[in-house]
Amino acid sequence: MNPEPLPIEGETPEIPLQPGENYRFHFDATKCIGCKCCVVACHEQNNNPPEVQWRQVGEIAGGEFPETKHFYISMSCNHCQDPSCLKGCPVDAYYKDKTTGVVLMKEDTCIGCQYCTWNCPYGAPQYNEERKMVTKCDMCHNRIAEGNRPACVEACPSEALTIERFNVEEWRENSTEANAPGVPDSSITQSTTRITLSKEKGIALNRIDDSRVKPEKPHYSLILLTVLTQLAVGGFSCLFALEWLDRFFHLHSFCESFLKIGHLTMLGTALLALHASVFHLGRPLYAIRAIKMWKRSWLSREVLFFTLFAGTAMLYSLLSWQTFLSVPLWVRSILGIGVISFGWVGVFCSAMIYRVPARPSWDNWCTPVAFFATAFLLGPFLVLMVLSWYLHEATLPLGEAVVTLKVAGTFLIASLLVAGFFQLGGIAVKLLNTMNQDEPELQHSAQLLTQRFRNLFLSRLGVLLMVLLATPLTLFTLTDLNRIESLEFAGSLSFFAVMALLSELAGRYLFFVTVVPKKRPGGYV
Repeated sequence: MNPEPLPIEGETPEIPLQPGENYRFHFDATKCIGCKCCVVACHEQNNNPPEVQWRQVGEIAGGEFPETKHFYISMSCNHCQDPSCLKGCPVDAYYKDKTTGVVLMKEDTCIGCQYCTWNCPYGAPQYNEERKMVTKCDMCHNRIAEGNRPACVEACPSEALTIERFNVEEWRENSTEANAPGVPDSSITQSTTRITLSKEKGIALNRIDDSRVKPEKPHYSLILLTVLTQLAVGGFSCLFALEWLDRFFHLHSFCESFLKIGHLTMLGTALLALHASVFHLGRPLYAIRAIKMWKRSWLSREVLFFTLFAGTAMLYSLLSWQTFLSVPLWVRSILGIGVISFGWVGVFCSAMIYRVPARPSWDNWCTPVAFFATAFLLGPFLVLMVLSWYLHEATLPLGEAVVTLKVAGTFLIASLLVAGFFQLGGIAVKLLNTMNQDEPELQHSAQLLTQRFRNLFLSRLGVLLMVLLATPLTLFTLTDLNRIESLEFAGSLSFFAVMALLSELAGRYLFFVTVVPKKRPGGYV
């Protein structure tokens, strides 16, 4: 038996919720005429700007003339039983009403990070540029509390939209009525919206906007954050390893001078990255709130561990200047281990932020591999560049400089070569896997990468391969010719380091713009 709908506006509710029941939307596609009165009513009720559409009407169709079918799909927030927006929010801005089951927002808490918009497979949370925060449908819960129906339900002339009650446990066991062609599978978040379609069989229906693919936003501040933090983590790891290598090869001048410069360079890179990150927030003044939900949100964990990384890195770098402050070696070693540990955990948390089912091309093992490869690639490159300029300016005896370079250079080149070819291999595997999957979003991501952004993609691969082959050749050739103090030596390695950085920045740009998210069906325009 179908659940009873709520009464018409103005009446006292005659079907109050029983224990174990919640409210939900019911959409009957066989009645919808596509007039979009529900969309207009929602706009007027909530005073949203035109680009923010809590409720949208999409279309699904199929068959061949004359045997064709066409339906409209009206969908807003599904007030899921396992809402991904709530689980991923770093500031605990979402909560599920214990009585009605409606997923609500604490608007004063939101910092505008937009992470919930990535997590939701239906595109329900939407960023409001005017208010610098995310907003979403609240099922007009205030109207329901007064015995009225939501604005969208009230405005529907064909009664295709209703509000009804349902048993939560029964729905958890079987939520297939939430599924429809072109709509993301309800199992991802336990969507509660019940959708009624025609019972006729034999015609496969698909969303009509399936072939319309467009790039996502590039999120430039996040490109800088992710690439530069990974560079800094890899760089500090290399400096720590080189400091221990020095204890075996006794490169005293190398340790006393170069490591100081290297530490300050890496620290500056890390602080620049963390500074850039706040520009992604709608409310950057409240950025500190993002640590709050570290027990469940990967974004909160990223903020926490990169904050610890930056703090310990500042102290570690300060103590590297032995001229001003002399401390026992074991203290600096513990700090160095702390810097590296916090940094690598931060990189892992950063990668896990993007492992969301709503964005399939991100949700695979290639994402953490790519992030770690960037760190192991760019960190050694920057250290190598700083080392080349140090040797160019320093007054080391040539023999000591050559030994320094061969020991440090061999270690750094080995690290960046392994990371670089892991990066290339991961890109190839991800592309092949994406192209061979049946999931439309993955196919569309591959389409964007190989068609619209093909030139940038091929240039990124070509530049990376070039620097991986040319850097060791240049390093060891000029070293054997005893030209390590020449401007040609420092300039060449700096050029390769910059090109590697540009290649990784381009790769991260492609990472953001070519992801195709799961979303509710759209229309022709």
